Amino acid sequence: MDPELPEADREILVAHPEVLTPLSEKPPALPPLGGRTWADAGLSFVAGTACGFVPALALPFLFGRVGAAVGVAVQGGLVAAWWFGGLGLFLVAGTVLQIGFLVALFVRCGEGPPQRLGRDHHTRYYTEQDFDGRTLPLVRRAQDAVTAVLGSAVDAAGLLDDIANTLELPRQEWAIASTCVEVTRINRRIRSLRDGDAGLDEMLRPQQRALKQSIEGVRRRVAALEGYAERTAAADAAYREWQVMEELDDLRADVQELLARTAQDELAVAEIGHLAEKTPLTELRRTVEEARQAGLLLAASEKEPA
Repeated sequence: MDPELPEADREILVAHPEVLTPLSEKPPALPPLGGRTWADAGLSFVAGTACGFVPALALPFLFGRVGAAVGVAVQGGLVAAWWFGGLGLFLVAGTVLQIGFLVALFVRCGEGPPQRLGRDHHTRYYTEQDFDGRTLPLVRRAQDAVTAVLGSAVDAAGLLDDIANTLELPRQEWAIASTCVEVTRINRRIRSLRDGDAGLDEMLRPQQRALKQSIEGVRRRVAALEGYAERTAAADAAYREWQVMEELDDLRADVQELLARTAQDELAVAEIGHLAEKTPLTELRRTVEEARQAGLLLAASEKEPA
């Protein structure tokens, strides 16, 4: 796609490739009434009637939470109109709402943004059908190289000239694709002329040589992009190695701190043991042991004959 396309339009077209028309074909004509049909009118009438008289039920179905809030408010107004003005005022208010919703829903029908953008931006994007067997692999190689560079860790970290990459690489990709499309178009015309008259081979040789030179130029540009991608991959590997070294330095510092704490722990073991001897638990164990020994002595003395 043309890198000058607005980002929002590009995202819509990428998400809906079915609306893209090859450059060799004419884009679909603008449909009458913006693509709206009698079926759209019928559905708008039914939905508009529901929104006009029971908006609390219809609007949530059409517009979600926002529709639920609006529907409850509008339904309250209709109930108030019936309560204070009778059935006649209720019908008048509901009919007015019905007409308003019918028009609004009918306007929303018809051709969607993808179809409109696909027609409006025709010639600013290319499809697979715009390339032949020689040019399509070159375009894909260029795309892979650009994707590799822009998706690299060093580019994300700002270690490359990210501004130039973001702007220049899509332009290079578009230029390669544009040249390939033109080469494909001319080559197809040459083939059609040759099929019509086999004696034109000699006359068409200059054009064929020009096409060959263009293809060679595109190959050199693609090779340059792939070389850049390879160097970026090497830089990525070096960057990951540097990150590992940084983590190892941090780990080494943590280990040294842990060893220092271990040395302090060795010195503190004796003090901790000394403190443990003074705890109530130690005293409790000593008392229990003395009681147990006393009980054993008592049991032994009871077994001795009087």
